[in-house]
Amino acid sequence: MDTAILSLKNLTFYRNEKPIFEPITFDVFQGDVVHVKGKNGSGKTTLLRMLIGALHPSEGNIEYNHIEINRTRFEYLSNLVYVGHKVALKSSLTALENLAWISGRDKKCESLIKALEDMGLSEKKNVLCSELSVGQQRKLTLARILVSDAKIWFLDEPFNTLDSDGFTLLRDLIEAHKNNQGIVVYASHQNVSISDVKTIQLEKAIP
Repeated sequence: MDTAILSLKNLTFYRNEKPIFEPITFDVFQGDVVHVKGKNGSGKTTLLRMLIGALHPSEGNIEYNHIEINRTRFEYLSNLVYVGHKVALKSSLTALENLAWISGRDKKCESLIKALEDMGLSEKKNVLCSELSVGQQRKLTLARILVSDAKIWFLDEPFNTLDSDGFTLLRDLIEAHKNNQGIVVYASHQNVSISDVKTIQLEKAIP
């Protein structure tokens, strides 16, 4: 029997002393892709930030390999990568310099060049971020997952602003990571054709 890598147990978060969504209990296994769904303001980003340890749950807990994440924080964080919904890049740096900065790698690292190639940005590596289109900036931010060795990807609205080629590319990357027994948890208002996707539907808490 498979063992859960990530377990959410009666998890919720309070805002103004009230829960923003009904408690969640959910197990995530190797090779799982999980789509977090919900209306705007339903708490999708809040849930992801709890899952990466940036916010503490108001109720419930999160376990990594059956140990609460606060008790295995270093191991847990070293096995995940998070890409938020905002494009956090420096306009004064080139695409290559930005990728080196957000990934903590030397800009001479071959994996950075390969990641830019895979994202279709090899010809833009020496272009300032301020001169890239919004979609190209999004691709550059997402290139971080290709540089990372993390087994768990947390992605917040990753398909936003991508053109059709970028959309297909990211979908294929998620499928490939899944097939390599990686885990992807992504929040999106879009329905994406990915095989065997599991769903967390955030429901507004009943007063």
